[in-house]
Amino acid sequence: MKKIVVLPTYNEADNIEKMVTEIRKLKEDFHILIVDDNSTDGTAQVADRLSKQRYPGKVFVLHRQKKEGLGKAYIAGFQWALNHKYEIIFQMDADFSHLPSYLPLFLEKIKEGFDLVIGSRYLNGISVVNWDLKRLLLSKFASIYVQKITKMPVKDPTSGFKGWKSEALRKIHLPSIASSGYGFQIETNYRAWQRGLKIIEVPIIFYERRLGISKMNKKIIWEAFWLVWRLRLFGSKDRK
Repeated sequence: MKKIVVLPTYNEADNIEKMVTEIRKLKEDFHILIVDDNSTDGTAQVADRLSKQRYPGKVFVLHRQKKEGLGKAYIAGFQWALNHKYEIIFQMDADFSHLPSYLPLFLEKIKEGFDLVIGSRYLNGISVVNWDLKRLLLSKFASIYVQKITKMPVKDPTSGFKGWKSEALRKIHLPSIASSGYGFQIETNYRAWQRGLKIIEVPIIFYERRLGISKMNKKIIWEAFWLVWRLRLFGSKDRK
């Protein structure tokens, strides 16, 4: 089965080569698509070198013209993977907050028949390393808030570490998703649940990024806050 890991990047020059190397060390043959949003720190050049010189035919790069948010980057990456006939598509951060060592477990669950696998920080208590109390409380509150408002039975609805069957991504109709950041993660989960897809959460340990600067900001948080009510009141915009 053709499988690929989609890695969105914006100024991840300190992390991207290490992350690609770790993924390629895994026993399974995971291809990688780096989706770069016009980084200014040389990330795109590192990605091109990995694609053309070190891992030709295994690592690919999608250059985008501007920074439009995580959601847009993922949609572009997912569409690229679907167009290139990949059957299993993974998404994860490039900053080592998500460990590549979990990918074989995600793959195993998809082979068992699940459409969407979510790496959960909150399945067995709280599994987060090196976050301050304020950020931890914000994240945990956000998860409870999403569950209560949407009624979606996902303990970590804002997790960005996932594995998808290609058919599942087609069913949630990516082109009509406008949200980004946490909102993108919530809305894709909600559409999958709304359409009756088989979803499973598996426990992961989430680590604060090793290097670089977090992309979290107030705009992303507020987008997610209001998105939840839109989903509760109107459902997802697309019902295809």
